[in-house]
Amino acid sequence: MSLHVKEIRGVVNSEIVNEFASNLGTFIGNFLGVGTKVVVGRDMGAPSQMIKRSITSGLLAAGVNVIDFGKAPIPAIVYGSQNLYAAQATITITASHLRPEDITIKIFSEYDIPLEQRHVERVRWNEIGNLSYVHDYKAIYTRDLLANIDQEVIRSHVPKLVVECAHGIMTPFTPVILEALGCETIMTGCQSSEEARKFPEPSPESLSMISKLVKVSGSDLGVAIDNDRDRVVFIDEQGNILRDQTALAIFSKNALKETPGGKIVTSVVASMSLDKIVAENGGVLIKTPVDLVLNGVLEEEAVFGGDEPGLYIFPGFNSSFDAIYASLKMLEIICKSGKPLSRLVEEVPEYERHIFSVGCEHAQKIGLIDGLCKFYKNKGQLNMADGFRADMEDSVVLVRPSRFEPLVRVYLEARSPEKLIELQDEINDLIQKYSGLE
Repeated sequence: MSLHVKEIRGVVNSEIVNEFASNLGTFIGNFLGVGTKVVVGRDMGAPSQMIKRSITSGLLAAGVNVIDFGKAPIPAIVYGSQNLYAAQATITITASHLRPEDITIKIFSEYDIPLEQRHVERVRWNEIGNLSYVHDYKAIYTRDLLANIDQEVIRSHVPKLVVECAHGIMTPFTPVILEALGCETIMTGCQSSEEARKFPEPSPESLSMISKLVKVSGSDLGVAIDNDRDRVVFIDEQGNILRDQTALAIFSKNALKETPGGKIVTSVVASMSLDKIVAENGGVLIKTPVDLVLNGVLEEEAVFGGDEPGLYIFPGFNSSFDAIYASLKMLEIICKSGKPLSRLVEEVPEYERHIFSVGCEHAQKIGLIDGLCKFYKNKGQLNMADGFRADMEDSVVLVRPSRFEPLVRVYLEARSPEKLIELQDEINDLIQKYSGLE
């Protein structure tokens, strides 16, 4: 099985207008064909509601039957689309994580639907698609989610946790699930709100607040979930915010314990620590281009996958990044181990890591990557899946050209601060040399 995910992001009523959304729906419908099924869902915001209606109208005009999930979390929409309705595509519309005026349209499908400008075809009046509504997805998703978690081990520990919901979609959803597991829960940002937020995801301010609440309340875990419910940040019982790479390692170690010899999929930004953990636990680590982890997990039949920032997929349950399930799985891991989360973190090696961007014109990017390949070809193992990555004995260099901006993103990691400084000086000189900036 494969799952292709396409994203369209832009300013509502400026870059993404109703006409564009309607044509997009019709174009997708033309590709899928008359009589096919598409699931649509959205977050709480009025802009999302408006654009969803336009996309729905476009789909119907192409003769597609639309199943409207209304307001729902992305993982629940994708789960229902594939397990309840066997839809050919799923479309979600949510507030962007980048800017409050932006909206994000995500298209999930087993088909690689091309997004290009072309004439759309509308069906005759008597071939217009049917529109139906979903009312029972919450009960089904909750039932199946709990069936895939060790409920007894969690209930026996009666864990305490702090949960930040970022005022996202269907905020009562997560508290109900935690209550069913007998958790003692402190909720914040969990009141439903259609008010526009500056950042519909965990912010430094909210994470700082959760950290303090965890320590003051003596909680076992802090969880910060974004408005879409597909990204999550974890905080240990001491109030320390976990690195995404550390959480990936903890989940990977557990997945390989449950399924020995399995495959783990992540992106090229993976830390050396993940390589070490997967190797020590008898697994196979596969690194894909950024944004292709989801597809890689399903194509490789992996047991787990994830990527920054806070994206985790458990294909045994859902073929989508699922922050709700990831939160319960982390709780299960803590309870099963009998160790506090900070102890599990100590079992994961953490290396010095530095991420930054450097200006580089689009025309110079190919030459830069070629130059880096020549310089590092005898120094380490090269990976060209997404830009340039060199894995050396004591360090990693990753340079990813931005698709949209005249810059490259640089990821450096080393086993010591001294090596990291040396590596940073080296890569800055190489970028200057091979991008023609000298």
